[in-house]
Amino acid sequence: MLHRIKEFFFPPAVSTRAELQAFMTGEAAYLAQKTVIGYCRVKTMLDYEKLLTEAPFHDGHEICRWEAYASTLGDIIIMTESWLRPETPDARRRLADSLAGLYPLILNESVPVHRQNWADAIAAFNARYAQTHLEAALPPELIVTGSAALIHELVPIADRLKRNDREVILGDLRLHILAAHASMLKRFDRDALVTALMH
Repeated sequence: MLHRIKEFFFPPAVSTRAELQAFMTGEAAYLAQKTVIGYCRVKTMLDYEKLLTEAPFHDGHEICRWEAYASTLGDIIIMTESWLRPETPDARRRLADSLAGLYPLILNESVPVHRQNWADAIAAFNARYAQTHLEAALPPELIVTGSAALIHELVPIADRLKRNDREVILGDLRLHILAAHASMLKRFDRDALVTALMH
């Protein structure tokens, strides 16, 4: 119990590639699940638990959570690259390449039943990342706009009920990624991570 309290107030540092991978996996999953489940709960109210027992809602809910996870994982990697980014072009490229390799590594740890593989998600991330790591770093709250649009499209709520809710979803995601960013600033040993990722 004391150990858990200590970790809450003094979370362990992230200084190795393995620790970074665990951080990214956890934060991306939290962003996706908290946003999807929170939105569905608000829209369905007391019927949420009952709806989860019905196949159409349950299956759509699972698809949305997994696809959101693939998207928020990309968001977390892009946010991480923006903050760790070295000054010299060669070091910047090497770090960016190393971080890019974490995306398929993490995503391929689990393939949900509605997919045969993550090939299209990996290709989409690579295309997006090829641009973002060359451009000026975006603030965290602007990184998640694509994820919000994806969740809005896939969440298993009738179109007439969710039509005007994209900004609601985006607002929720922004709060969560800002919390992830604050955790990153608190926990990351920047120099150790840059060294670990480039070797």
